Amino acid sequence: MNPATPARRLDAAWTAAFATVPLLGLAYQLCAERTASALAGQPLDLAWFAHAAAVPWAQALVALEVASFVAWMYVLSRAELSAAFPLTAVSYLLVIGLGWFGFHEEIDPLQIVGALAILAGVWLLRPNAEPQP
Repeated sequence: MNPATPARRLDAAWTAAFATVPLLGLAYQLCAERTASALAGQPLDLAWFAHAAAVPWAQALVALEVASFVAWMYVLSRAELSAAFPLTAVSYLLVIGLGWFGFHEEIDPLQIVGALAILAGVWLLRPNAEPQP
């Protein structure tokens, strides 16, 4: 197969989406939780925004948002939206794991069932690497 064929480019975009976009989403959620903890109890006014801007977790959150945008634009330039978007659901699974491992949150059995359903959905919606005849 020629490296420039659409199926080859789709495979590379799929790999990039699977590796990058969900991990950036996970890191974003970690920073969001830490930022929210740092800002807890602060009244939502102009001083809140100044305080938020000084919180390193909030600064990282903004940087991750920019990185996520760049990664997503890269993926969409190489794959169809309908093929790439289901991979963003993998972030939900990673966040459940982060909550459990990182923040010692309890996981409900229904969350496990939901996570398995998400995995099944992502697998079912994956694009074919080779065009069908």
